[in-house]
Amino acid sequence: MARRHFAGAAAKALAQRADQGLEGQRVPGLSGVEGNHVPMVAQGGGVTVFMAGSGQVCLPSASHRMLQGYGARGGLGHAPGVFGDIRTMKRMRALMLLVAVLTGVALAGLWWQADRARSQLRLQAFEEAGQRSQQLADAMAGQIDGLLSSLDTALLRLRRDWALAADLPAFAAQVQETLDTLPQDFVDYVSVVDAGGHVVYNSLGAESGVYVGDRPHFRAQRAVGDRMLVGTPVRSRLSGRWVFIVSRPLLRDGVFDGTVHLLVSTEHVSRRLAALSLRPTDIVSLVHPSGQLLAHSASHPVAVSMKVPADRPFLLDAQAEAGLFRFESPLDGRWRTAGWRRLPASGLVTVVGLSDEGVMAPLQPLMQRDWALKGVLSGLFLAGGGMIIFLLGRVGRSQDELHALTEDLERRVQARTKDLAMLNAELETFAYSVSHDLRTPLRSIHGFASLLEEEAGPSLDDTGKTHLRRIQAAAKRMGQLITDLLSMSQLSRSTLKVAPVDLSGMAREIVAELVRNDPGRRVTWEIEDGLRAEADPVLVRAVLQNLLGNAWKYTGQTADARISLRRESGASGLQTFSVRDNGAGFDMAYVQQLFQPFRRLHAHDEFEGSGVGLATVRRIVERHGGSVSAEGAVGRGAVFRFSLPQAQTR
Repeated sequence: MARRHFAGAAAKALAQRADQGLEGQRVPGLSGVEGNHVPMVAQGGGVTVFMAGSGQVCLPSASHRMLQGYGARGGLGHAPGVFGDIRTMKRMRALMLLVAVLTGVALAGLWWQADRARSQLRLQAFEEAGQRSQQLADAMAGQIDGLLSSLDTALLRLRRDWALAADLPAFAAQVQETLDTLPQDFVDYVSVVDAGGHVVYNSLGAESGVYVGDRPHFRAQRAVGDRMLVGTPVRSRLSGRWVFIVSRPLLRDGVFDGTVHLLVSTEHVSRRLAALSLRPTDIVSLVHPSGQLLAHSASHPVAVSMKVPADRPFLLDAQAEAGLFRFESPLDGRWRTAGWRRLPASGLVTVVGLSDEGVMAPLQPLMQRDWALKGVLSGLFLAGGGMIIFLLGRVGRSQDELHALTEDLERRVQARTKDLAMLNAELETFAYSVSHDLRTPLRSIHGFASLLEEEAGPSLDDTGKTHLRRIQAAAKRMGQLITDLLSMSQLSRSTLKVAPVDLSGMAREIVAELVRNDPGRRVTWEIEDGLRAEADPVLVRAVLQNLLGNAWKYTGQTADARISLRRESGASGLQTFSVRDNGAGFDMAYVQQLFQPFRRLHAHDEFEGSGVGLATVRRIVERHGGSVSAEGAVGRGAVFRFSLPQAQTR
């Protein structure tokens, strides 16, 4: 069913009439085409008015009367209303059913997509948990490896001290000194066993002479040779605490001569594992190559000496260095994602398990919001149609406002363009006035001064002749100033006729002209080849004439004068050129005055000039979209840089 949408003043007028209770009346300019039943919608004043193609007005509060046949042509009765048409009603019902079905499909799709997103989010969370657990296992492996290295260093030191000690008291002092270098409560005690398997020293003063040669750890140490060996956990008969033995063999002339033992507290290692910043439900374990737990960050007294299940990947493959697995803990029944790392020297394995509830905890608020969002979206689907109509009305009004603003801007631009054209015309008139009205009295002054010099020159004294020459020089300077001003005005206002310009060739022509005018000068010129730009040839010639002419002029008192024109770096479609000389230079404190009209940094008796040349250069360069700058030092020359568009490849 087609619809026409109206917005703006017409809709507001219709809404106002509707507020007055004029439903069912025909509104001029908004009715449909005679004979066609094309419904229209008009919005205004916050009221939406429906109109049938016959001109029939239907307010939201009067729709039931429309069903009874109210029309805009003649009141109650004969005009067939849109909503009274049976076929239209069927179409509307079919449309409503279609909307309901589509809404149901959309809602089903929404819920399916949300469930799919949750599954993907859960999978991603577990993947990230696996990566994090592996990283934590690697970090903990590094700490444990550091602890074992400190223990091995202590064992080597004790072995050396045993070989050098004169008696047991001297060795006991060395033992205490070594234990002081280790963390407090890290090692329970130290013992030394001779080659026959008898305890010959114990730092607690007990077990001397006890035979331990039949114990697995002693036999294993004798078999593995000269390397540190880590044993399985046992409960110490002396301290009552769980410990594991770390030992190295004693050697005499390279032959096994017993062992030196450090009995390490598993509780201390467990505290080290628990120091890792994890959630309370996460665990860190240290596992012996045999599968026994050496230390556990949680429930340590229960877990220590327990054997992990034989299906753990680090037990199935003794050569594997690291990996991931999932498991259900026998201690608390929680499922965890675990990463593990094997220490290559000792074979110990660090395991970090992140519980599922801890992994999913950060996602719970998000999932709850997801449920709430799905409920809100389900409701929003029902109100979507009205919101779309409202937004379309706002878009239409915004387009009208934008169109009005555009027209106003165009009018203002046209007015501004007209004003600028008038100003340019006035400037041109002023330029002609200056050219004709000021030159005439100057020519008279200069002519009468010349006539006075011819007729009365011999009779004038030196002072009079000086005054006369000053008058002639001033008139000449004024004439040159007028010429330069007119030139600057014309160059600033002339239309740009952009074309490829050979700056190198143009510069050489200007140099040749300067040399012809003063052939006695000795100047070294350096004009780089291949300098090109996309610019107005006439205006660019004026730029080069001013810059090269200034360099020629201000090196007039320099014995070994050098002037160069080169290309420098550029950006954004522009390229920079520089004119450099070693002439008089200038003080950088006055650099801002260089490109202002009539500002000169040198007196007329030093260097001639009108003070408008560099101002002309600046205007021309800026008209081309470039910029100009200067650097210099008194007596050391100057460099002027200007940028022009790059020459286009043709």
